[in-house]
Amino acid sequence: MAAVLALTPILIAIVLLLLKQGSWVAALAGAVLAAVLVAFAFPTPTSVLVESGVDYFPLILEVALILLFGMLLARLLESAGSMSQISAWVESLSPGRPLGVALVVFGIVPFAESVTGFGIGVTVGVPILRHLGCTLRQSAILGLLGLIAVPWGALGPGTTVAAALAGLDVDELGLATAWINAIPVIIVAIAVVAIMRPSPASALGIVGAGALMWAGILASSYVIGMAPSGIIGSLIVILVVGALFMVRKKKTGLTRSLGVAVLPYGVLTIGLLLARGLHSALPSLLTQIIASPPFWLAAACLIAAIAVEGRRSVSVSAVGSWVPIGVGTAAFMLMGWIMTTTGMSEAIGGLLPAGLVLLTPWLNSIGAVLTGSNTGANSMFTGTLTAVASSSHVSVLPVVAAGNAAGSLAALAAPPRVAMAVQIADSSVAASARDISWVQGRALAVAGINALVVGLWIQFFA
Repeated sequence: MAAVLALTPILIAIVLLLLKQGSWVAALAGAVLAAVLVAFAFPTPTSVLVESGVDYFPLILEVALILLFGMLLARLLESAGSMSQISAWVESLSPGRPLGVALVVFGIVPFAESVTGFGIGVTVGVPILRHLGCTLRQSAILGLLGLIAVPWGALGPGTTVAAALAGLDVDELGLATAWINAIPVIIVAIAVVAIMRPSPASALGIVGAGALMWAGILASSYVIGMAPSGIIGSLIVILVVGALFMVRKKKTGLTRSLGVAVLPYGVLTIGLLLARGLHSALPSLLTQIIASPPFWLAAACLIAAIAVEGRRSVSVSAVGSWVPIGVGTAAFMLMGWIMTTTGMSEAIGGLLPAGLVLLTPWLNSIGAVLTGSNTGANSMFTGTLTAVASSSHVSVLPVVAAGNAAGSLAALAAPPRVAMAVQIADSSVAASARDISWVQGRALAVAGINALVVGLWIQFFA
């Protein structure tokens, strides 16, 4: 009975999402119900709640600020024409469609997503893919497949939430996720090759771009830490593949306007890396704040705003768009914290047969499809994953990392995100239900195959 009661906050959130209610409505309903259950079915000492909340609530604020400044940066860059400059550079240098697709899927989209989150990488990548000559359907599904670095999207708030709820070090979880993310990268590379049907040489280039991104993220996770690793891994792909394109075309395509377009990204990346080094050398509250992702996202926003006319209206619009996303994310995080701290997640874990850890990636995948983010999925199910790992007598770290990797890729199959990708692929007309269905089916297939393979890996090899 306790397990069924513990499951009701998640079920009410899922039902509301299926009924097309906003994610913030579903999240608030789940959080309120979880709080009510604490009073009646899962009594927890106030001291325990206070002690846990003191550690966790600053994280909610940090994630909310990451989302705010990430969305603001995306709007400012769009208004400044930065994305158009980057798109033009890719189009001018790409020697052929398959290799141009490889640069977009494993470089441009993951980079934009790692900096800003929210599926913004799709809005950057799909128009480039269309200009490279891909069909509407190809552009939409390939743009979605570029969400291969979502564990590090927007500097990794979803991974940070999972680490906090599981009691793990965030950089340790980031590294474990980077290892396991080899599986999604392989699946995405195979999917890209199947869609493009390139020559053997181009197929090798696609696979090589995927391997380069994965290796870059893994190396960065080892040396630097979780937060900037998606930026660094995808940037390596852009630099290496871009350099090869330049050599082949015998021109760089580099212009002053392109430099201005990428300057905010440079400020964010370099500033964050230097600040993290400073904090490691001189740990203090001040250096911790300076080394935080929101600080450098805000700095990048200030740089980007210089080139934007009407920056005030753009900022107001971005804040307005952020409110439901910020409220929904904070509510999901609050619900996850309540359920983990009060033992609800552990009770839910008892519903799954002990030893069947292969089911855990499916939980996060379903959560990501419904909420559209790995932050929401991790908030809902990390506590359950840790409970299943404990009851199965396996290490919590690989189970949570596997769930994080599976759920992150599954976010590409969220119906609103699929519809957005199809609409962006041809903004001149309303998105066709047929095209959306075609892309949705393949996105769900990729997410399902990934959850299956990751589950089998975690069951038999972790």
